[in-house]
Amino acid sequence: MQALQSLNFTAQTLSEVRGNMRLFEPRPQSKQELRPAAVALTIFSGDGEAAIIITKRVSTLRSHGGQWALPGGRIDPGESPTQAALRELHEEVDLSLDHSNVLGTLDDYHTRSGYVITPVVIWADVSLSELKPNPDEVDSIHSFSFS
Repeated sequence: MQALQSLNFTAQTLSEVRGNMRLFEPRPQSKQELRPAAVALTIFSGDGEAAIIITKRVSTLRSHGGQWALPGGRIDPGESPTQAALRELHEEVDLSLDHSNVLGTLDDYHTRSGYVITPVVIWADVSLSELKPNPDEVDSIHSFSFS
């Protein structure tokens, strides 16, 4: 894998990230007694820079209220991590994408709250102003730039 030559949201950056994802072999974790979940690690244009979509969850949620989070959630029965990440991205920030936007997955990780989470890396040619928070789940949407 190679370090990115540019931190801007460009075709070159997409090519470099895609190349790195092809070389990456994700390590799945045992899901015994843990609830499977997926998050969308979505690379998009944050004022021209490559950035990740981050949300602030509404404080009234039963679990994890008020926390900063990647869009994501529980994997429904019969659903893959990729399907769950794309569904949650649409539900939380009104961003509809398909499998052609998915670059791959990263290593699963266990949380203290009893989940095993699969990060799904997604490329989205959108800007922050195009995203809309679901008021039942998301208080606000932010970008976290690569720089």
